[in-house]
Amino acid sequence: MSKKTRIIIYKESVMDAAEKLFESKGYEATTVDEIAYNTGISKATVYAYYRSKEEIWDSLMCRYMEFMLEDARKAADGEGTFEERYYKLCFALVAKFEEHPVIYRGTLGKISMDMEQEIYKKIYDVGEATNEAIADFIRSGIKEGVVRKDIDIYPAVIMMWSSISGIISMASDKEEYLKMRFKMSKEEYLKKAFRMLLEGCL
Repeated sequence: MSKKTRIIIYKESVMDAAEKLFESKGYEATTVDEIAYNTGISKATVYAYYRSKEEIWDSLMCRYMEFMLEDARKAADGEGTFEERYYKLCFALVAKFEEHPVIYRGTLGKISMDMEQEIYKKIYDVGEATNEAIADFIRSGIKEGVVRKDIDIYPAVIMMWSSISGIISMASDKEEYLKMRFKMSKEEYLKKAFRMLLEGCL
């Protein structure tokens, strides 16, 4: 095994262990000692690959954003109508939120614009690639005749992404309220909200 491969494996192992701890305990309550213990390596070895807990968190954000980029590209380039691809994107993001809610919410938070640091430059580049994929997705809807031609694409990209994420987050946080007040399951609310977003904004 080459040194480069070994480093990649160690770094991925650290992120995997950290992800489980962040999801179960939260960022603040998780320590580097616990991450090291759950990775099966020494704390010194963790610090050989990551300068801080924050850098581990940021690396997780980047990895998760890369997964979201894959979903966005499938929406832009995949088979099916615009509407079919829209719902596939929405529910792919629902699945990601349900599996890793803490990490998902983290991707929606404030991100440093310090481009001098490699991790923040990478996060920025992945975010921009995702925006372009969603822009291509919207353009495919215009070509199909589903999305209006005069839409301002890049503001629509941010609005669409934030709206989908907000709907998912609210459905999770307010699940019991939805059942009590509107007699709707979370799944029913998600389908209705995604439909309203599609019909009202695009």
